Amino acid sequence: MPCNCCEITDHTFNEEDAKSDIKEYRKRGPAEQTQLILDAVRSLGLKDATLLDVGGGVGTIHHELLEDTARQATHVDASSAYLQQAKEEAARRGHAGRVQFIHADFTDVADDLPQADIVTLDRVVCCYPDFRGLLNAAAGRSKRALALTYPRETWYFRVGIRVINFFQNLGRDPFRVFLHPIAEMNALLEGRGMKRVFVQRLFLWEMALYTRA
Repeated sequence: MPCNCCEITDHTFNEEDAKSDIKEYRKRGPAEQTQLILDAVRSLGLKDATLLDVGGGVGTIHHELLEDTARQATHVDASSAYLQQAKEEAARRGHAGRVQFIHADFTDVADDLPQADIVTLDRVVCCYPDFRGLLNAAAGRSKRALALTYPRETWYFRVGIRVINFFQNLGRDPFRVFLHPIAEMNALLEGRGMKRVFVQRLFLWEMALYTRA
């Protein structure tokens, strides 16, 4: 049965948004912060790796890494519309048989998933209220590396989040955006045996790469 998280996400990240995002990806390639994850993962020199992409949207990360780094991938997402676009793109690229698609709140199904060499979360932490539960589950599934992007702790992002959440509340949409403390996220992952080995920053986003210590 769909969880409440899935119901909220399906409403917010709908078919129209998903079709727009896949069109943008096909035209321009990975978004800037997603490219940071791809470059960081590729820098590890892994081949024939297994990938777990949490909240993968239209599937950009596994579409790209299945070309040169991963042999198979699992894509868990709470948006059925985005999963559908990811499935269609995987079929178009000829690697649909190498991807398992799961419609769920990742924290609900994490214990049932096998560990993967690489776990990725691109702009996922900021959409999830319980970052501790999310990152604990992600670290528990990672055998070798974990890469994620999240909002930078800047004054302008704090203002932007307040504005976004104000309009979400005005429209009676329960979806919220979060700015979780980076130091606490790092401490949590290090406590789960991960070591931060690389950080890169954009104007809005920060990308961190962790490897199993």
